[in-house]
Amino acid sequence: MYRSFLSAGLWAAALTVGAQSSVHQVLVLNEGYYNMATQTQEAPVSLGSYDQVAGTYQTVLTIADVRWGNHVAVEDGIAYVAADSLLLKVDADTWQVLDQTVVHGIRRFAIADDQVVCTKGEVGGLPTYVEVLDKATLDLLYSIDGTTLPHSCEDVEVADGKAYIAVNNGFDWGNAVGYVGVLDLATGTWQGTIDLGPDGINPENLMVTADAIYAFNNKDFSGSSISRIGRATGSLTYTSNVALNSGCAASTLADGKVWFMEYAQGELARFDLATDAVADTLAGSPFVYGLQDDPLNGVLYATTTDFLTTGELHVLSYGGSVIGSVPVGVAPGRLALDVRSATGMDAVEAEATAIHPNPAVDVVYLDMRDGEPFTIVDAAGRAVFAGRANAHRTVVPVDGLRPGVYAVLRQGRSAGRFAKQ
Repeated sequence: MYRSFLSAGLWAAALTVGAQSSVHQVLVLNEGYYNMATQTQEAPVSLGSYDQVAGTYQTVLTIADVRWGNHVAVEDGIAYVAADSLLLKVDADTWQVLDQTVVHGIRRFAIADDQVVCTKGEVGGLPTYVEVLDKATLDLLYSIDGTTLPHSCEDVEVADGKAYIAVNNGFDWGNAVGYVGVLDLATGTWQGTIDLGPDGINPENLMVTADAIYAFNNKDFSGSSISRIGRATGSLTYTSNVALNSGCAASTLADGKVWFMEYAQGELARFDLATDAVADTLAGSPFVYGLQDDPLNGVLYATTTDFLTTGELHVLSYGGSVIGSVPVGVAPGRLALDVRSATGMDAVEAEATAIHPNPAVDVVYLDMRDGEPFTIVDAAGRAVFAGRANAHRTVVPVDGLRPGVYAVLRQGRSAGRFAKQ
């Protein structure tokens, strides 16, 4: 059974002291198992909630009469779920379905102010592959004409008032393409596509940084690549091959790197955005199906499944080690953080503890006031070190600690976290 990172009291303090927002829960969309041969639903599509404080999971909604789940996101206490050809709005506290609408072939969506941008795809083709809905009513506002955009699409991300859309033609087997389409959300006009080049075929996941849009591409499933598009220029910087084998891509942006499955080795690998090159492969990491970064707590959530009867949610350190696991539903492919504003906090966020290096091997350096008390606690909430700062930069030996995630607690400051390798 999964142990929470900290005891309930210490964990609450670590998340809320001086913080303006915290992770309320992690939503898990279990795709279920639809037997195409028999046309029967053998495992239902369900939505689950993971409480990272208690380390517990519960199924909160089972979605009937749908074959699979595609995407989940949460904003302002409302969960949006794409399941088969439905888009649902669900109260993220009571789990009551507030509204739903039919979006044939919906794949992913992005919430942009008062709009929901949906991408679509289906075997045999569809009249349109992008629909934009009113967020409040889920009514259709407009769609992109199939002549303008004749290919099915996958991921969509919003930045700079535009929707960036992964165009892959993924439902026309053997004829995949590689583009990122650009939709101006203010005017509702299609700005065209950015060609990712011959190695950028089949983009599945898009990731946004301060200066770029990154696409993770599955090519023809014989390999994977990463493309970079500059946000300022709107043009392709590069497409780099990163893996020799690939499947349904699990990738995410975390800790300044793109994490992805290296299928040839069955482990997670990392592409460093600072060097634009593959940095390492994380030996012993799980063969994951879904990935989600949690930058507020400095961990990742990853899922594994046999696609038929089982699924697990794992908590990973930024070093790639599994901190804990909990059973979930079948084929948990999409995850979402329910981030909410903390209550009873000062409007100004308190200074967090600066920790270097992170991850650490032998020592960590803490930037603190001289004489200030602090405590380091392990994943079970046990104090492993307590002391007072004796200089502007305090040196703490950690070579005797087990690998995992640790928290540095200080009075009146946001908790700092580091991973011990």
